[in-house]
Amino acid sequence: MANLEDVFKRSGVPTYTFVQPINYTDLKVSIRTPGRCCVVEGPSGVGKTSSITKILEELGLVNKAITLSGRKPADRDFIEQLSTMGDLGVVIIDDFHRLPNETKQSIADFMKVLADEGREESKLVLLGINKAGDHV
Repeated sequence: MANLEDVFKRSGVPTYTFVQPINYTDLKVSIRTPGRCCVVEGPSGVGKTSSITKILEELGLVNKAITLSGRKPADRDFIEQLSTMGDLGVVIIDDFHRLPNETKQSIADFMKVLADEGREESKLVLLGINKAGDHV
């Protein structure tokens, strides 16, 4: 029997109440496709991280993926070195929007290189909040 706080989580991935967003299948295909990187953006709280976590579980990749955060200083240092590391496997960068512009540009360039070279052993998945709704 589940507790109320297990069903209605205030943070983390919902265990019982996860609802697949409309683009879930497309996102899953993108994650499953070798050599294809992925960018997931949207407002805070819409389920970007939860969706990726569920997909990784479904594909059996949870223990094979590295999850980093643009909010954590130690992770930022690691993120800056990704393009020099060779085969990465699956790397998730959450809160991508929090990274310095120079780092974001470097990662974007690296994603393009991975795509152009068809490198199937490395996949980057970027999660962030876009700035389309920002006011001046």
